[in-house]
Amino acid sequence: MNMNKRFSILAVTALLISSLSILISCGGDDDPKPDPVMVASSIELVSGGSQTAMVEEILENAIEVLVKDQEGNAFEGASINFGVTEGSVSIASATTNTSGKATVTWTLGASEGTQTLSISGIGDPLNVTAIASPKPAIGDFYEGGVVFYINATGKHGLVCAVSDQSTGAEWGCIGTVITGADGTTIGTGAQNTEDILAECATVGTAADLCAKLDINGFDDWFLPSLNELDEIYKNISIINITATANNGEIFANNYYWSSTEHSNNSTYVTDFEDGSNGNFSKSYALINVRAIRAF
Repeated sequence: MNMNKRFSILAVTALLISSLSILISCGGDDDPKPDPVMVASSIELVSGGSQTAMVEEILENAIEVLVKDQEGNAFEGASINFGVTEGSVSIASATTNTSGKATVTWTLGASEGTQTLSISGIGDPLNVTAIASPKPAIGDFYEGGVVFYINATGKHGLVCAVSDQSTGAEWGCIGTVITGADGTTIGTGAQNTEDILAECATVGTAADLCAKLDINGFDDWFLPSLNELDEIYKNISIINITATANNGEIFANNYYWSSTEHSNNSTYVTDFEDGSNGNFSKSYALINVRAIRAF
């Protein structure tokens, strides 16, 4: 064979083998493909929706959201923004944690009704709503009774039951000084009642009747202090209207027991005929009882 022909055949064969190797190495369905780049794709509410709170109060539960990538997995490091038209949030923006979550605390604004928190930065904005309820007012039926006192915050105070717990209960334990049951001011009735019950175990006393009361979903009632009774009397007209409108009764033109002890034998009372104060024997059984509670 001609030497030149031999070299030509060998060259062509080498070229074919090389081309086939390239085709094998570059082709086929089993070639590895690059991983897709994961990006934050969606945001959803995890908890904290559909809450109600008083205007200008912090919602009890924080708002928690979850960010996912395009395959539905939690996405860490996404930046999201929180905004409200009124009120405030604890942070204006946040970065999702390793679980893809972020939380914010929401303080409602001053307007009553539906308020909205907007969460943006990932896809379409997510809106979360809450209901802002009005602050209580004197004479409102609220948290089990009729509001007769509101403290300086405008959010907390005292309500009285809509009916008497007794028209003839003794204060009890005549002859015994009850340690601590001498508070007169607003805010001392609950402690007075605890002190009475700790040292006077007689069933059916004024304090006992109040402490055992369970009405309108509340069981934390107590016998009012002297000044708490006086505060009720100051607002008696509107209280009576609300009480009767809620299946209750007006206050009697009679004395009402306070939880404020006067001596080992007597206790302070308020006369609901004229608002005057006095004291009666602990064993006197013609005194009315009306429980109160704090909110």
